[in-house]
Amino acid sequence: MSDYQDLCAMYGRSPSDPDFIDDLIDGFSRETTLEQEDYEWYEENENRKHYQLLVDQLESVDIIRELDVPEQARFSFLVMIHAHVVSAVEGYLAGVFIHQVCNSEEFTRKLVESDPEFSKRKFTLREIYQEKETLKVTVASYLKDLIFHDLKKIKPMYEAVLNHKFSDLSWLFKAVEIRHHCVHRAGYNKDGEKVEISVESIADLLNHATDLAGEIDSTVGTVRSY
Repeated sequence: MSDYQDLCAMYGRSPSDPDFIDDLIDGFSRETTLEQEDYEWYEENENRKHYQLLVDQLESVDIIRELDVPEQARFSFLVMIHAHVVSAVEGYLAGVFIHQVCNSEEFTRKLVESDPEFSKRKFTLREIYQEKETLKVTVASYLKDLIFHDLKKIKPMYEAVLNHKFSDLSWLFKAVEIRHHCVHRAGYNKDGEKVEISVESIADLLNHATDLAGEIDSTVGTVRSY
């Protein structure tokens, strides 16, 4: 068998197909290029114990919020803590989902079938025939960019793919909105008013985050240990 015939066989095409080379070149030109940082992020995400990491972060914040901070610095102190907690929760939600999908052909299939944006993603022939580990990085990189900072996508994805139904998430959406003001205007809204943050609101946020993580950990624990 010639090299050309071998190439055709590898991509499931016939040597007599006149469009094969054009399709192959077109596919390569549209191919997603994986950077070294994509591999590094994937390895880091795979090696991370997501639940325990979040618990440790929340426990640290619970200790920090009790520090005796001068009154004139207290608001800024709480602004930073609020932003940190929300970012930790976002990282947990995205990290767990990506880990589960990348380690299950069933979950990958469910994602493609249920998510309209992901189902539109056109994988090239080369990507389809990549080694499994490389394909996992491709999927992980795509998901990271897609959902890491968009909680509206998190809920339907968790339900459709992992069969996890969230309880009330209004607290999280509110916390994300406040975090936006914390990050972009140092805790002030568009009208120049301070957002509502207190030691008590941080405590409530920690409780909600802990409960959320416990529920998700229980769900993923029934399908895969990690």
